[in-house]
Amino acid sequence: MKTNLSVDGDYFKNQIKTLRKKLNECMVTGILDDDFEDNLTKLSQMEETLLTELIPYYRTSLDNTKKTSMKINSIKKLGASSFNGFLKSTLRINEKLFITSSIDGNVQFFYIDIVDNFYEGTQIQQEWTLPIKEIKEAVSYLYKLSPKEILLFGVRGGLYIISSNNFDQIPNVNGEIKVKSLEVNGCINDFGRCLAINDSLFIVENGEERLNLLELTKEKDEYSLIFHKDIYCNIPNWTVLEKLSGNYFVVGTKTGQLYFIKYENNKLTITESFNFLNEEIRKIKRLETGDGDNNSLMVMGNNGQIGILSLSEDTEPKLIKTQLNDLKGNLFDIQSKKGTAVVLSEDGIIYLFEEDFGSWHLNLDTTMENVFFTNVLSFDTSRYLLMDVDGNLNLLDIDRIDTKEDLFNLPLYG
Repeated sequence: MKTNLSVDGDYFKNQIKTLRKKLNECMVTGILDDDFEDNLTKLSQMEETLLTELIPYYRTSLDNTKKTSMKINSIKKLGASSFNGFLKSTLRINEKLFITSSIDGNVQFFYIDIVDNFYEGTQIQQEWTLPIKEIKEAVSYLYKLSPKEILLFGVRGGLYIISSNNFDQIPNVNGEIKVKSLEVNGCINDFGRCLAINDSLFIVENGEERLNLLELTKEKDEYSLIFHKDIYCNIPNWTVLEKLSGNYFVVGTKTGQLYFIKYENNKLTITESFNFLNEEIRKIKRLETGDGDNNSLMVMGNNGQIGILSLSEDTEPKLIKTQLNDLKGNLFDIQSKKGTAVVLSEDGIIYLFEEDFGSWHLNLDTTMENVFFTNVLSFDTSRYLLMDVDGNLNLLDIDRIDTKEDLFNLPLYG
């Protein structure tokens, strides 16, 4: 493969030879050129750029001696509290703190930390809080309003704001968490599937086919919600939503269709729709490249069907890949972070997708079978959290070349 690098390799090598020659002369004369350190710094920066740009070339090279692999590790549980049931919704508050809701109606926090222990080495640990006693219904959607406030949508119509001055660590739910109920100005009885399309507007389920607009307002530190019953669109047999950009989102259906919808001029408008899968769409997720871009969309559903779309700068969809036939089972969950995407199948299979040069591909060599998990959550670069049927968290560790340090530390000879 022809390399396309921003640094001229021959120039880089010649500069190294020149500096080496000057250093040898200095060892004889004791005199070092005034610009030596500046040139050395520039070369170090060039080296970092070269190594970073070489990562995808190395990963896709036939001579690659380090193949990507996956491993599942248990996470040590601290404290007496735990999670029971199945996840309904999850929100990551910060790097280490998450809030969850179970289908049984328990809202809890969990805290993940990585510690170095002299006797046990590096460990990843989890700790759960007790459920928040003021909330007694399942929460379908969680949204972070500010560093101190989180908005919760209850499946029986309850709306709550929980707040704390101490979200930097695991909170004491009986002393550090305040819960306040909100009223909705308008007629809506419950909150099923929801989606934030910007900081103040939400798309909410209203009946079997209708999507309505819900607006959050704030005046004198008091929040209120307005249900816009006249701003809606009807999508037959819809299943899932995913935000694309400000006021722009996509909806999947039981029949495999995709609807792209934009809110503008006080109305919801379907900008485009087409058939994408031949099965029910179970999940739609934006994929994050190694550079942090989110310009691809993964759509997946039953019978192993999965597809990827690219999103151009004006966010109009463009089909770049349809169905991949190598997958098995009903695909139901996905997370993506920094150039990887993990997909779960109901057949107990974990699939790994990787991104190189802006394109995504399935790495069949890393597929794991007979491992049954109910949810996958993104945690860190090449690290994901997996929840099993007993409510236990596990760490999925992807061993691959991610950073320039990884590439620099590889042995010269395999």
